[in-house]
Parts: sequence; C-alpha cells; structure tokens
Amino acid sequence: MHSFTVQLRKASNWWSHLCTGRDVYGRIDEEHHRQRILVMTSAFWLVMVVLFTFSVHLLMDLSPQGKIAANTLCATTLLGVLLSMAILRLLDDRIMSLNVMLFIFCGAFAAACFIFGGSESPTYPLLIMAPAMAAIVGSASLSVSWGLLILAFWVAVVQAERHGVQFEQIIVPENHSMAMMMAYTAMAMSVVSIIIIYAEMNKSLRLSLQATNSELDHLSSHDQLTRLPNRRFYDERMALALQRAAELDGMTGLLFLDLNEFKKINDTHGHGAGDKLLIAVAQRLQNSLRETDLVARLGGDEFVAVLEDVKSPEEVTRIAHKLSQAIEQPLYIRQQILSLSASIGVAIFPLDGRQKQELEENADRAMYLAKKRGLSVALASLESPNTPTPAIRPANRI
Repeated sequence: MHSFTVQLRKASNWWSHLCTGRDVYGRIDEEHHRQRILVMTSAFWLVMVVLFTFSVHLLMDLSPQGKIAANTLCATTLLGVLLSMAILRLLDDRIMSLNVMLFIFCGAFAAACFIFGGSESPTYPLLIMAPAMAAIVGSASLSVSWGLLILAFWVAVVQAERHGVQFEQIIVPENHSMAMMMAYTAMAMSVVSIIIIYAEMNKSLRLSLQATNSELDHLSSHDQLTRLPNRRFYDERMALALQRAAELDGMTGLLFLDLNEFKKINDTHGHGAGDKLLIAVAQRLQNSLRETDLVARLGGDEFVAVLEDVKSPEEVTRIAHKLSQAIEQPLYIRQQILSLSASIGVAIFPLDGRQKQELEENADRAMYLAKKRGLSVALASLESPNTPTPAIRPANRI
C-alpha cells in the first residue's frame, strides 16, 4: 500500500510538472497552489470520463448513435483537458486555461443533453461541476459567472420542454436508470475528488507556509554568521529569565563578552578570517555553557551570556573563567595559529540590580573595566578601581 501511494504521488508530481513547468517541491505560493488543483482535478476528471466511457460500452447495449455520442464525449473531454494544460504550460495563464477547459466541457455536455433527452440526459446534472471547478481554481466571481451560465442553460432546457420541444433520446428506456445512476455516481466522485484534492493542496500550502514562517522567525531571531541568537532573542529570553528568578527568589548571571583586539585580526588577516574566528568563538561558547544557559551575539565581536538558576556568585565567576579559557585556546584558521582573548563583565541578579537595563549597564561597565585593567573577568559588584578583584586571572594578550 505504501509503495502504491509513493508511485501515485510520483505520477501526480510528474503530471503537475509537465502541465505547469514548475518544480513540485519549489516554493508553493497561491498561484502554484491553484494551478496544482486545476491540474489534479482535470487529470482525475479525464481518467474518470475515460473509465465511464468504457463502462458504458460494457454495461449497456448502445445503438450506433449512442456509441458515437459516448466516444465523441470522451474525445471532447480529452481535447479540453489537453488544450487547457497546454495553455497553462505555455502561457502560464491559469484563468484562461480554466475557462477554455470549462467552455469545451460545458459545450460538449450541453450538446449531449440534446441527444440524450434534454433534462433527462445523464449529462444534464453533471454541468454543476463547472461552477465548482471555477470556485476552487479561479475565484468567487468566476464561479458565480459560470453558475449563472449553467443555471440559464438548465432553465432554457426546461422551458423548451414545457413548450413542446422534443429532444432526441438515443438511450433506450431500459438503460435510462443505469445511465442516470452512472451520471450521479460520476458527479459524486467528482465532488469528492475536488474536496480531497483541495484539502490536500491546502495542507501542502499550509505546511509550506508554516515552514517558511518558522524559517523567517529563526532568521529574525538568530545571527546569520554564527547561528547564535541575536539581540532580539536575547532581549526576550533575558526578560523571562529575570521574571522566573524573581518569582523563584533565584539568581541569574549576566555576562558581557568583548574580544580583545579583534579589529587588528580583521585588518591583518582579512574579514574572512575574522568571520571564521567569530564562528569558532560562538561554537566554543556554546560548548562551554549548560543547556539551560543562553549565549547570543549582540553584534560585531560582542557576545552576551545569560546564566539561569545559578546557586552563588562563585558559580557565575567560575563559568565566566571557563568561557575565557575556551576563547583563549589557539585557533587554526587558513593554516595559521591565531591567539585570542576576551574581556568579560559580570552582573548578577539580584546583587547588582533587579532590572534588565540596570544589570546590562553594570555588566557593560565591568567588561570595560576588565579590558582597561587587562583582566579576563571583572565583577560588577567589585568594579571600584580601588578594590582588587579576587580570583581574577590576567587575560592573554595577542
């Protein structure tokens, strides 16, 4: 069953690509969506007409005129579908393609009404398919137009019969019930097929839009170079972290990181080497933090880390030194060994502030203090120039 489904999907994708010239797995917009519905429903209708034509020959004894009429109806439907698909492929005009197909379809079925008994013709109710197709493939206004046209034809046929007009009846009475049953079965199958195809196409479009929205949301919240979260993501996460810390009476660490003399590396080795260095630093920062922590790139060579659910200031300091040591490991870029260091400023909620802006200002101030003193880590609570920073190791200079 699975193999049959796969083969059926491959066949439908091949037919869709043949008729539209579009990649089935490319970007699905509304135009592509409606074109695929037109292609799939027209293919289903073509197959069904062909099958019912052969069924009529097998189930009923047809007169020579009946055989000619059935074969002509099948050939006309085939012509309408192929001409419509050619217009769609060559002119990429969905509305023209739809109207041409419906015009040939309705013309053939309306003509069949005159030889199959007027309003008693099996093709008479099948004309309802025209406005239905126009609705899902074209537009509401197009559906109304075709609906009014079909309604006018139905009324005209009924009025003609009331005024004594005799339509040709080449279906013998004993076969009439069978013919009508086949017609209504065909109509029911067509309606169901349109609903199924429309639902499947809508599902594909919805999934494609969801994937696109997810991608756009990721791009809007992540740095394209390092793939780290950006400032927008950090702002949202930091606000939530402070809210949770306040509710649970916990502690949160905020680390501002700035790479030392990064501009010199860019100037000496080129921006390509600088980009690779930033990517490597981002990876090292992620690998050095816990899964519950966040590291983001604010811009340039500036990074920020948010440490949630920390137990003590010493734990924050230990993690800050761990990040510094990770950054200071030699980097092999373009067959060259580059050494790097960072200045890290630390602020802790609630010791250094309870508001996001206050913590950021303190962490930023501590970071510049570390850079000024040649330190790897500086704590906001010990930022006084006259107060030595305990357990602080000098940063390695480039």
